[in-house]
This record gives sequence, C-alpha cells and structure tokens, in this order.
Amino acid sequence: MAGEEGVWLGDKSTGRRAETNRHWNSVKSIWTITAAFLFAATLPAWAQADAPPGINPYSNTMAARLSAERVGDVRPGIYSTGDGSTVFTLEPYNDKYLLSFQNSPEIFVLSVEHGSLGARVLKYDTDTTAIRVSVWGGMTLYTHDAPGGVPATRQGDAPPPVQLAVSQPDLQTALQDEARHLAYVQNVDLRFSADPSVLSADPETRGRAFGALVNAATGIERFLTSLPTARQIFVKRVNSVKLAEGGKPTVTLTGQTLLVSFVPGEGHEGHASSLAIQEELSKLLAYSAKDVASK
Repeated sequence: MAGEEGVWLGDKSTGRRAETNRHWNSVKSIWTITAAFLFAATLPAWAQADAPPGINPYSNTMAARLSAERVGDVRPGIYSTGDGSTVFTLEPYNDKYLLSFQNSPEIFVLSVEHGSLGARVLKYDTDTTAIRVSVWGGMTLYTHDAPGGVPATRQGDAPPPVQLAVSQPDLQTALQDEARHLAYVQNVDLRFSADPSVLSADPETRGRAFGALVNAATGIERFLTSLPTARQIFVKRVNSVKLAEGGKPTVTLTGQTLLVSFVPGEGHEGHASSLAIQEELSKLLAYSAKDVASK
C-alpha cells in the first residue's frame, strides 16, 4: 500500500485465531469477555456527525481548529464503522492514544502527528497510519481490507481502563496456551517461557509480561502467514520464545531463542506491538520490509 496506509488488527488470520483457539487461558478469556461486555453496555445510538448538513466546514470553527496545536481535537470514546462490524475504542494516554478493538486483547499505542489542513494522523509504532481525524472531527479508520479508509462514528464514552494483574500460575498457563495455539493453528512447535525474575515479580509486572506475550504470539502468527515460505524459514531458525525485562522493548534472536524484552515501568509503551514484532521478524529472518504483508 502506498501513501498513508494502515494496518488492520481484525484480519482473517486473527479472526481464525479467535475461532480456533480453544486453549486460551482463563485470564485472556475474562479480559476479552469483560471488554466485549463493556463495549456492549456502553454502546448508545449512532452519534450525530460533527459537521451536520448545511454547515460549511470551512467556517470560523475550522479556522480555530486549524490553529489549535493540541491532541484534544481527537475525541476519545467508542467508535464503530458504518456497518457496525468493527468496534474500537480510543483512550488518551499521555500525549498519545490507546487503540483497542472489540474482542481482541491487544492494546496499541498510537502517536499523533499533524496532517494537512489541520488533520490529526494517528500512527502505530511501525509508523503506519491507523486513523486520520479531519479538522472538523470526521474519523477514518484504515484497514487491510479497506486501505483507502472507512469512516467511523463515535458511539459514546469509553469504559474505564482495566489494569491487568496476573498471578504466577496464570502467566505460566498463558505461556503453555500460546504454545498449544500455534501448534494447533499454525503447526509450529514452539516453547514459550519467562525469565524467573518475571514469574516471581509483582502481579502488575506479570500483567505487562502477559501483554508482551500476547503481542509476541500474535506477531509471530502474522509473520507465519505473511508469505508462503515464512513458516519454513521460521521453524529452521526459531524453536523457543522467552520473555524478559529489558532496557527497551525489543525482539532479538539468540541462537534459536526469540528473546522478547519488555519494560514494565513504561506501561503500554513498554512492549512492542504485534505489528512491530512481525516487522522485526522480517529483518531478523532476512526478509525485507516490503515482503511482509500488512495484516
């Protein structure tokens, strides 16, 4: 895709992941069900458009927004695409935004840039465009199936954020479940583990490790389905995945072990997204960036 392209979490492979994975642990299930309930409970009727018919968007209101230099022009809340098939939330996070899709545990951290004519452009950590917000508030979501963008309408306020605290047994179960999932869906035999210091850490740190685990497993699955030869290369080079605390969120290959580093103190920015992990795997395993399909 050229220009301001986007990538889509809710692709077909991720859909298959939700349908076929019968082994996800109770923590992941509770998290997803809770998120879906909060979406449903807070989803009101369609909101009115920000620029109603008969109002000239190139008015003094637009001029005022053009002169604004703050991210407040991006309204947090629950959004839905026109047919209601895609529901997502935006939440402010320092000078950035958190993006999460209904029925998916991953939370993306989006940076905000100024676009042309006063627009705001929200991007993933891979620098690809996720959302564009016009100066009068119209929102466009960029997806794999609609690279040209689809309009999204605000439905209401977002539910309060949920802090995930994970016990040691639950994290160990999650590691086993991800290995089972990839064996079942992708026919790839991987061993997932965590550094002992992570397993013995506080529940919040294990919660951040759980987030890093989900992103790593999803990124690996995205990579495996990116090219016909990707699985063959991956199984020759990687036989295990290990979570560990580090100075920055990185993915490195040590021998045949994929080391996934995360930084608990940096919150949601402390681990790489599944999209960044997919992209990094293409480099570690000698793929060029253009060979990795956006999902």
